[in-house]
Amino acid sequence: MSRPFSVNVAWIAASSLVENVTSILIFFLVARIVGTEAFGIAAMAFAFLFVGEFLVRDTVTEAIIERQTLEEGRLEATFAVLFGVALLVVLTLCLLAPLIARLYGEPDVAPLLMAGSPAILFIGASGVSTALLRRGQEFRTLAIRDALAVVVGGLVCLALALGGFGAWSLIAQRAVQVGTSATLSIVAAGWVPRRVPTKSEFALVRGLGPSVVLLRTTSLIITQTPTVALGYFANPVAVGLYALAFRLIEIVSRLAVFPLRGVAQSALADLRRRTGVTAHFFLDVTQITALLSFTAFAGLAVIAKPAVLLVIGPDWIGAAEILPYLCFAGAVNSLVAIQEAYVLSIDYLRRFLYAGMIEAAIGIPLIAVAATYGLTAAAAAVLARSLIAFYFRTRVARAAEVISWSRYMSNLATPFVVAVGMALAVGLWGEVVDGHAGDLVVVATSILLGTVCAVGLVVVVMPDTATRVLNLVRRRE
Repeated sequence: MSRPFSVNVAWIAASSLVENVTSILIFFLVARIVGTEAFGIAAMAFAFLFVGEFLVRDTVTEAIIERQTLEEGRLEATFAVLFGVALLVVLTLCLLAPLIARLYGEPDVAPLLMAGSPAILFIGASGVSTALLRRGQEFRTLAIRDALAVVVGGLVCLALALGGFGAWSLIAQRAVQVGTSATLSIVAAGWVPRRVPTKSEFALVRGLGPSVVLLRTTSLIITQTPTVALGYFANPVAVGLYALAFRLIEIVSRLAVFPLRGVAQSALADLRRRTGVTAHFFLDVTQITALLSFTAFAGLAVIAKPAVLLVIGPDWIGAAEILPYLCFAGAVNSLVAIQEAYVLSIDYLRRFLYAGMIEAAIGIPLIAVAATYGLTAAAAAVLARSLIAFYFRTRVARAAEVISWSRYMSNLATPFVVAVGMALAVGLWGEVVDGHAGDLVVVATSILLGTVCAVGLVVVVMPDTATRVLNLVRRRE
């Protein structure tokens, strides 16, 4: 793990911090303003919008990052295919919007879905530019782009929410954020298609691209199954509560996992081109990811109730009740995210895709049945699905370079001990101060105590990792 890797992670981490601090502030303010029902209706529309986005984002462009060399015409062919898919997705979503609204029993979903879908065209137009920036490991540029896009989109959303636009403010936020990000990517990369690709050049898009499209589709089905199931079997309030809890999980993931995942894929691909051996680096990244995500999610689970009461109010307390289930699932999924980056970087995707399909196939009936029993049952089903799928996903990732179960799991043991020790300390502190201090004091002191405990436990039970992280920052080559 060289210094360039650590510098890139630092840039992405700084960007994620700015993004998420901005997102958190605006998210909670908007949630308070629009209320649970409007928030839930917007989440119903986003369930399908995100499927459309992920069919286009980081799909056929992944080969640009992974390939040893870029053949003549690959970029133009990829752009044409990607923009064509984006246009097809937008038209499909607009045509299906009335049917989706009837499925939910919420007519307001249709216009929201139709208004939000054109943002997918921006993703298609900027896909090649973003991939070129990632291939060149221009993560400083990507970090600045992401932070600016979130700030601009968030300010527009807040202004519209204060103006009484309700769920429409959330749709506008997404459109502005995606449009800003796309524009900055195109300008930074300095690439635009200069000719129409030939038939033979379109053939270059085959291979990794279609498999990634299937992977992204499967991932979105997995992610959005609870939202759709609760929308169909429950009501907008249940969807809103789940969406809030899931958003908190997403924020923690972006802070703890996204910087490592985003840089790791490019770094692993580069390492594979140079040496052909990536297993040791993959295990190192896995252990650091486990340490960050386990402790972050354990801390959130312990302080879920006072945190929700503090930042968003008692109307959203239902979200706090399901957060422990989703935190556990989030910790498991953080490891899967690194596995996905790993198999993408070494072009070992097909079996990993099959494992994802198994997860989707298990999750749809499991969560649909659970949703009929309410929000908590659905959250428990999400956790059960993640644990079952983890076995299949890990089995595939290990097979890529013949990593044994004992070697892989040993990288998770000490991060788990650190997370449990920290959670016990914070939980005991919460019991001590319960009823004797306000939510602000409880949350602030719990975060401080958890941080101190986590750092202390890392030094005691993971001294080699602590040293390795310090060396990672200090190394010059």
